[in-house]
Amino acid sequence: MEYNLYIFAFSSFLMLGFSVHMLFTTIGNTYLNKLLAAMMGMRGLQMLYYIAINTGQTFFVSIIINSLGSFLFMYGAFLYLYIRGFIRDESRLQKKDLLHLIPFLIALIDSIPYYFLDADTRANFISDVIAHRAFFVSDSFGIFPYYLISIFRYVLLVTYFILSWRLVIKSGIIKFRKTNPIVTNWILFFLLITTLSNLSMVVNFIINISAGASTSNLFLSNYRVFIQSTILLGFFGYLFYNPKILYGFVFVSKEFAATLKPMDLDSNESAYSDELIESQESKKPPRATRKQALTFSEEEIVRIKEKMISLIETEKPFLNPDFSVGDLAAKMGLPSHHCSYILNEYVGKNFREWVNEYRVEFFIAHYPSLIANQTIVAIASKSGFKNKNTFYSAFEKVTGQTPSQYFDS
Repeated sequence: MEYNLYIFAFSSFLMLGFSVHMLFTTIGNTYLNKLLAAMMGMRGLQMLYYIAINTGQTFFVSIIINSLGSFLFMYGAFLYLYIRGFIRDESRLQKKDLLHLIPFLIALIDSIPYYFLDADTRANFISDVIAHRAFFVSDSFGIFPYYLISIFRYVLLVTYFILSWRLVIKSGIIKFRKTNPIVTNWILFFLLITTLSNLSMVVNFIINISAGASTSNLFLSNYRVFIQSTILLGFFGYLFYNPKILYGFVFVSKEFAATLKPMDLDSNESAYSDELIESQESKKPPRATRKQALTFSEEEIVRIKEKMISLIETEKPFLNPDFSVGDLAAKMGLPSHHCSYILNEYVGKNFREWVNEYRVEFFIAHYPSLIANQTIVAIASKSGFKNKNTFYSAFEKVTGQTPSQYFDS
């Protein structure tokens, strides 16, 4: 039993440390960082609460139960908002999201009578909590019965987890896992580990309800702590095995934030290849190509330019992420260097910039109707982008804003 408490103590301080780090970091999406900080902070305090109960620390139980109880009603809402914000790349709370505060306000109002109890009554209540080693106790001093508030909290928690999993499944993030594996692995890993952890508490609560507060025993407490400790060991074991999954989401470094948004190595290599192609195309055409291209009359060049624009707007070949200047040339019946020359000299863009502009326009046109059920990465992939880095770079180049800034404005 003691080793479980050691694991709990180590994990709780680790989570509280992460919480403080994420709360004050200015790198990355600060809105999502604060939601993650709130969840880790609540879970860290909850684990300290378990430790204080199991070791009979009356003073700490009294402090934590007063400060934590009402805020636990927000855990599920924070989880759902974090998952939704992560998938849709949100950067701020929406006005309608304030409705998620209602359960917290109800719990806060319900806890007010506790503060007007005399010292002896409060001490007896804390002793009852420690004796049963569970959240479910027989006494009730609030507006609503204690067991009713507890049932409401766990039903609310399960509801939010169902909504979160439904959002992940409908978003298509699993389908496009290979496009951005680190981002996908992080959100799936985080949701899975929080689901297992909270599910064990829900099961423990159901056991307490069925057994009754008067028959709560040490076995139920050991069962809860053992399950939680096993999940935590699995959590840290997985992180040691695959530490990249946290890099950029919990561990945030300036170097990482400056180079990624965030992406995996495969995607970076792909983005680098696109930048290399763009750089090479920007240097075209060479002297020989110029001489060949100049053999066209002005009227012929205008006709070819209009035909190229008509082709890409009607057939939309840019939706194929592998669409190249060679493919365009084959459709036009021209040499590749002729197409590159006309784009550079008469459209004012190299091939990569030209194609990505159409992809960004396609993304903007379809974003409002698709974002409810798909991730930004999935929509960008449908628009012809190979990876998230290329998409963000092209979007900011065309609009001067990030997607969240563009659609917020």
